[in-house]
Amino acid sequence: MKKILAVIVIITGLLPSLLMAEPVHIDIEARGFKRLKVAMPAFAGSRALADSIRSICAKDLEISGAFSLIDPKGYVNPGPMSFVDPSSLPGWNLIGADYVIAARVDVQDSLVNLVIQAVELSTSRVLINTVYTTKADTAYRAVHAFMDSFLNKTLGLDPLFSSKFVAVQKIGKKKQLYTVWCDGTGAAPIKGGGELVLDPAWSPDGKKIAFVSYWRNNPDLYVLDIASFKVDTISSYRGINTTPAFDTSGRKIACTLSKDGDPEIYMMDRDGKNPLRLTNSWAIDTSPSFSPDGKRLVFCSSRAGNPHIYLMDVFSRKADRITFQGTYNTEPVFSPKGDLVAFTYLSKPDGRYHIALIRPDGSGMRVLQGTGKGDESPTFSPDGRLVAFTSTDGNIYITDLIGSFTARVTAGGGFSQPSWSKALE
Repeated sequence: MKKILAVIVIITGLLPSLLMAEPVHIDIEARGFKRLKVAMPAFAGSRALADSIRSICAKDLEISGAFSLIDPKGYVNPGPMSFVDPSSLPGWNLIGADYVIAARVDVQDSLVNLVIQAVELSTSRVLINTVYTTKADTAYRAVHAFMDSFLNKTLGLDPLFSSKFVAVQKIGKKKQLYTVWCDGTGAAPIKGGGELVLDPAWSPDGKKIAFVSYWRNNPDLYVLDIASFKVDTISSYRGINTTPAFDTSGRKIACTLSKDGDPEIYMMDRDGKNPLRLTNSWAIDTSPSFSPDGKRLVFCSSRAGNPHIYLMDVFSRKADRITFQGTYNTEPVFSPKGDLVAFTYLSKPDGRYHIALIRPDGSGMRVLQGTGKGDESPTFSPDGRLVAFTSTDGNIYITDLIGSFTARVTAGGGFSQPSWSKALE
């Protein structure tokens, strides 16, 4: 995993009439929240690269769920603009902007410098005035660093753009592990995971990926170390070894095994030792996901006839059904905050899959609009504000908890079963 090279240099003295701002608390998960408006003229500097970096920044503003970019056609000065002139602030206020971002992109040998400023118009204060330096072939990492800082300075949010998806990508007859930053940049296959893989899942520290592979012509469970690319066999019982999920400590893995007959939920040590059976049903029990405190677990079961979502107390192993709507509910996943469960929901009226949210006590179920074409395999952002999923076109999308927008992350199709990592170093 490549790291940003160097990086933060604060530039002072350029904008004497603008002061450094303190963050303002805004509840962006409230239904009444309106996205904050950002003006971002064309970036100055090396033309093609400057335009490319600005495009990534524009996409990240959309994906964040917190900002909307004002159409440059309404700008008094559409740029290129390398810094914010204090005398221009009334003009930006006039078009309703909350923030203005200006930048310059310089190339020196194999390095790129992104010199970028962000100004809060309500206070005329500088939020960010920084140089980010990266390798030329990973210039998007400069945007990620800026965007994470911008989210923090404006809304006090945790890093988002230093997180990744691991997913399954199908190319021809092969299904392989694939990683990509949460805005679609830096996509790359992971070699060594085999040519038919399923169910990838990040460890809590972002250093390992559990997955299922048919290396030995059986669905067996493995764990990949990201740094060394070493792969360890975790579970290879006869029958299925599928749907792995780490607990929040990273020391335990829940999964589905059929070694004793019916597919049941088991919990084991991360090295595969000490398997403990958690469910005992004639039906198929699968797709476990731990709550943040590790005390509860959601899973899918067909014990009521059709697949529905159940919540289990790990200690007592008592399980209660929490979904009663829909004809096929599966792939549940706990929010990092523990307040919601996302799952794939089959809608009887339109016969399509959707992403739905429900509280762990079974209340407050709502179906997100998504693409409307058939969505599945939800996964939460590391801060629990956003949900990613795949659609029938084989691409990864992001929406928020009320479904107010849907943003496409990947292109080209072939993606399934995404898992969203924590913020990575």
